Amino acid sequence: MSTEVTAPRYAARCKYLKMTMGIRAGANLVNLCTHIVRDGRDCVGPFLDDHETHCGLWEPKEAGAR
Repeated sequence: MSTEVTAPRYAARCKYLKMTMGIRAGANLVNLCTHIVRDGRDCVGPFLDDHETHCGLWEPKEAGAR
């Protein structure tokens, strides 16, 4: 029996997430993955309350990182 406690795997808390504005005028927020495998493509998400990501590249942000 394991007593290890892990944080939820929310996409918004991934260390590879980069949130930026789209390149076109009037573009909304864009969520990009900076992991070398995904090379700046859209993050797989989801960005919904209480829904964890199933992305195999997910790693938690370091303490104090934004």
